[in-house]
Amino acid sequence: MSVPYHHGNLRNALIAEGRRALEEIGVHELSLRYLARKAGVSEAAPSHHFAGKEGLLAAIAADGFRDLAALRATIAASDETALSKAYRMMRVYVEFAQRYNGLFELMVGPRIVARDSYPELSTEITKSFRLFASSVEQFALEKQWEEQSLTLVTHAAWSVEHGLATLILSDRMPRSDKPLSIDQVVEFSISMFLSAVAAGASSLEDVIRQLPDSETAPKWGLKSDL
Repeated sequence: MSVPYHHGNLRNALIAEGRRALEEIGVHELSLRYLARKAGVSEAAPSHHFAGKEGLLAAIAADGFRDLAALRATIAASDETALSKAYRMMRVYVEFAQRYNGLFELMVGPRIVARDSYPELSTEITKSFRLFASSVEQFALEKQWEEQSLTLVTHAAWSVEHGLATLILSDRMPRSDKPLSIDQVVEFSISMFLSAVAAGASSLEDVIRQLPDSETAPKWGLKSDL
């Protein structure tokens, strides 16, 4: 079925059709010609809105990050606790990946090589990440982590959510020989990470001191004014 559109919104119609196509045929089969046919326009029409297939894919990925950022903005604007916001920020990333498998693969995968060449995409990526990072940082600050450690805390949180999403989408988690539900693993993994943040930097230092090469490990001390 063709996507209904009027003069001026063909670009949005093609992006919407492209998102549907990602879930049905995948990124490799998606083309400007395919979308033109779906939208009921000439094969040349999409080229007026996108700089080739990669330009199209960048626009679709930007649209995905825009939707993810909107979900995160709602969480950020809520009256929930810092802990709850951090948890939901991480969980919504995994849920978004599960719901939009093909789109998510495009958003985070290697298909778009020159991401920085597309300002719209860069802007939406940054917006989504900042909403996520701010919530994790706020929770860490409540638990007396030093500001110099916040970037590492955020990257650790990112590793958890992204690791969960990619393992789930690649059908590698949970293992077939382990009787676990995906929801169990997601809830436990995010909660375990946040419990480590809640325990504070001193707890992490205790663990590090027991690890090999602990003498060269960086220290994550508590705020100096406490």
